[in-house]
Amino acid sequence: MKKNMKMLLVEDNEVIRNLTSQLLESLGYNVLTAAGKKTACDIIQQQCREIDLFLMDNDLPAPNEGLEIIAFTQDIVGFFRINNIPIILMSGKDRSADAENAGVEFLLKPFSSKELESAIQRAMAKKELTADTYI
Repeated sequence: MKKNMKMLLVEDNEVIRNLTSQLLESLGYNVLTAAGKKTACDIIQQQCREIDLFLMDNDLPAPNEGLEIIAFTQDIVGFFRINNIPIILMSGKDRSADAENAGVEFLLKPFSSKELESAIQRAMAKKELTADTYI
């Protein structure tokens, strides 16, 4: 499942972004990174068909910017008529209710590699259950 799987990691904290990116790469994932909303939205708009999963911080640096990116992503997915892209929302605060309302997975920081992999597996399983087929 990991081979050739491309992820977009959106995290404004450079240390966390670099550590998480290295962790994902050590687990066998190809990782694109963005430090904020504008860069993330540009990458999503240009490469949404190639990205298999989004992992994003909710507070970039303003509260709920992660949710704004999720809304943007869902609009792009609908516009290009591609299957759902799994999203994991992460935060140092319990934002699980926000994630649930947005229909995405939630990962509480700090997290272990095992917790990260588990969240990825749940998100990918959810994609398989909700995949739309377009003709």
